[in-house]
Amino acid sequence: MKQKLLFPLRSTNLLRSLACAMLPFLTTCLTTYAGTIDTGNSPLIQKLNASLWDQQYMLGDWGGARTELAKRGISFQLGNIGDLMGDVSGSQEHHLAYFGRFRASVDIDFNALANFDGELFFSGIWQYGENLSGRYLGTNTLTSSIAGVNSVRIDQLWYQQGFDDGKLKIKLGQVAAVNEFGATDFFDILMNDELGYAPNAIFNTRQPFSPAGKPGAIITWDLSDLKPGLYVKGGVFTTYKNPYNPDAYGVDYNDDFSHGLAASLELGFKEQKTNYAGVYKLGVNADPSSIYYNPATNQEYRGDINAYATVEKTVYHPVNPDGQICTDKGLDLLFEFVGEPGDRNPIQYEFTTGGRYTGLIPGRDKDKAGFGIIYSNNGSAFSQANEQTGGAGLGGETTLEIDYQVNPAAWLSIQGDAQYIIDPGGNANRDNILVLGLRTIVQF
Repeated sequence: MKQKLLFPLRSTNLLRSLACAMLPFLTTCLTTYAGTIDTGNSPLIQKLNASLWDQQYMLGDWGGARTELAKRGISFQLGNIGDLMGDVSGSQEHHLAYFGRFRASVDIDFNALANFDGELFFSGIWQYGENLSGRYLGTNTLTSSIAGVNSVRIDQLWYQQGFDDGKLKIKLGQVAAVNEFGATDFFDILMNDELGYAPNAIFNTRQPFSPAGKPGAIITWDLSDLKPGLYVKGGVFTTYKNPYNPDAYGVDYNDDFSHGLAASLELGFKEQKTNYAGVYKLGVNADPSSIYYNPATNQEYRGDINAYATVEKTVYHPVNPDGQICTDKGLDLLFEFVGEPGDRNPIQYEFTTGGRYTGLIPGRDKDKAGFGIIYSNNGSAFSQANEQTGGAGLGGETTLEIDYQVNPAAWLSIQGDAQYIIDPGGNANRDNILVLGLRTIVQF
């Protein structure tokens, strides 16, 4: 098929997408330029130029109030992540899409505020834009870790109480279970959803996820008396048919309790007192009550389950000229495997691996470079069903990703990204797809 090299978006939407993505670049250029000219009688420009890029947040410290509140245990976070992405190869029509997520949250640590072991957390989100891979590409993976459904909703609202000097913690409220059972802990650089958040296979057992939090409870037990860094945790959550409908705003709790319960269990180990941090996890997610179907035979199943194993490990730090290890630079690696029944799930197993190097280029100590590989194998029944309708048998899809992130300020990150998708959707008859992206992260 002849490729169509076009971007079928209205010009106003395209301009809006480009403006959103380029705004941090323009701000950087203008401020840098202001610092190089003779400001003469313009002390205001000099003051802004000297302070804006040195502060933790773009909107500053609110006259010192933000720092003072944080000391007392009350922290505010306001931020926006925006992904501008386009598919530039493959037989499908090519599109340029922008998706953004604005999140506002407050975290109250009662240890600091009132001297007892409690924590209250709230976050709300606004998601807007167009989901490139979800709408156009027909792939097993999502090229953006933030792209989803346009919505304004409560994401999480929970209270956590500690007991026995913090060794036992109980969290109750509106939670994002995938954040704690399957998501990576410190992998913040890659844009693909499988590497930047959690593998898609995790979601099939209908645990609530960010930003579609649901009612639930999580219990974490610190087993450091047996082995420092060892822990076990479990959770129970309400499931869903559609996480956004009818609960469009995250407040329709009557419907949340209409679809049964899901459960999760994880055994983990976090290395303690080392310059080479590591996290090792074994977990299982189950949905015992929902009905699933074999798409080839239409056989009905009650319940679903998946299991995962995760390793995140710092493996290298460079050495300074004085012989000291530079712990804020180096290489971190990720390995994760998820498996589940192929008779009722679109994906029956998925493997992800990747790396993140901080300070790769001399003189760019805070820049991060990342690479990743994702392999997702289609469920056997879904492959059979596709053949029954005259299509090809579906095997595995492989995605390769590289990106580079620069941080002009503590509150601003800009990164370029490239993803190459081999056998999209597990169909070897389809053309491979190259996706190029640009992400901006602003902390207000």
